[in-house]
Amino acid sequence: MAAEIVYWNNLPSVLLYEIFSYLTESDRIRASSTCKHWRNALYHPSFWKNVSVNLNSNNLDNASKVQYLTSCLGSKLQNITVNFDILDPFCTREMKNVLRGLIGNYNLKSVSLIPTHSCFDYSKDYSAAGVGLENLRWFLNPILSILKKSHRLEALNLGCIEDLVLCGKTILERISNHHASHFRRLGLASMKSDPDLYDLFVLDHKVFYTLQNLQVLSLDFDYVNDDLLSVLSANGSLQRLVIHVHGILDTHPGTSEDAWDSFTKKNPMCELRLNLIYSYDGVNILDSILKSSMPLTHLKVFFCRKMNPAALQKLHEFSSTLRSLWWVDIMGNYSPFDFTDLESYPPENILVEQQLVNPLVICAWQCRNLEELVLFGYNIFIEDVRGIVKLRELKAFELLSSHILRPDGENLQEFEKEISSILSIPWRARTDDEVHPALLGEEGSCPDEFVLPIVLLDLK
Repeated sequence: MAAEIVYWNNLPSVLLYEIFSYLTESDRIRASSTCKHWRNALYHPSFWKNVSVNLNSNNLDNASKVQYLTSCLGSKLQNITVNFDILDPFCTREMKNVLRGLIGNYNLKSVSLIPTHSCFDYSKDYSAAGVGLENLRWFLNPILSILKKSHRLEALNLGCIEDLVLCGKTILERISNHHASHFRRLGLASMKSDPDLYDLFVLDHKVFYTLQNLQVLSLDFDYVNDDLLSVLSANGSLQRLVIHVHGILDTHPGTSEDAWDSFTKKNPMCELRLNLIYSYDGVNILDSILKSSMPLTHLKVFFCRKMNPAALQKLHEFSSTLRSLWWVDIMGNYSPFDFTDLESYPPENILVEQQLVNPLVICAWQCRNLEELVLFGYNIFIEDVRGIVKLRELKAFELLSSHILRPDGENLQEFEKEISSILSIPWRARTDDEVHPALLGEEGSCPDEFVLPIVLLDLK
């Protein structure tokens, strides 16, 4: 009997999968248009481990592709990131449909929501898109169903969406009941539209006892106290703790040195990332929030309308851990503290030969692992910039050129070449047209658009 002839259009599936495995995603998609057999091969689960979808109401063709992708692959995806415009009712509806398409996916391991802003636009009519803002069950129910029906979900990021985080108690209970032994990454921190007035959910700290393998957790400072640190110390598996500071309630007990000392010893691999976001109260007491026993690696202060020199001075207590420091404000609008205004420094500032020293220079001197420094919204003397880069070989150093105060006749381009030589990398200061409009206070711009992508990186 003659051997069966094998043609390209009827290659055994195992061979076709092998061939496809050597192609890029775009090449696999092009190859799948060859015939029906090759199109079916495209949907093998091994080719769709990590998928990122982008929902944009200005691109209806893209929305159709997302709908098709979800219908074909909703039960096969392992890790999905959903980028969507939360201010657009159409995009919000499509995001809901994507979540619904994931229900019953036994392969699913992680779900990450990446909104454009941290809250809905309540001035718009979402009901036209089948979304009711008066009741978030339409949003919450698909997430709860995913948590219930998935076999081994390991990660969930709520995208700092304020209203969704308020459902944290229910979400945590579902995670504890169905995924406790293998859950690794949880994004439960939010961004508040009003840092002085917001609601909280009731957090039972004991739920974290069940999450034995939790490695990354983001949470609002409102829920952080010694009891929580004690519970998070129990399993000793935490590798990253991200805390968002907004308002400071009068009843908040704060945290103690002893609690942080115990936490750090029992989670020796953990790094702490502290983000102050529109925290007009928090920035005032940042020096008291900071505890020397914290494993602080990243400190980012966004749009808090004030500099706290005492907190900057205290950073020397994290000389072996601090790697990144950001201090960002709207340029020229809400920046009462000026690095060049020596009289605004409190009397306890460090003195060198009777001259007050910029605390950023002290930070660069003492924090030996510092590798990133971002300063927007404050003037700084050119000699202080030189001092910082000579003391610490930074990998990232961001300043606005118009805020570097230099003597008349000092050429900016020559100065940038000098800094590049010191850092051994190309460096130049940013110009106004190179920074986000929110930093310039431009009408119609929203600080959320600048802050949210940055803080969501903490969950990766």
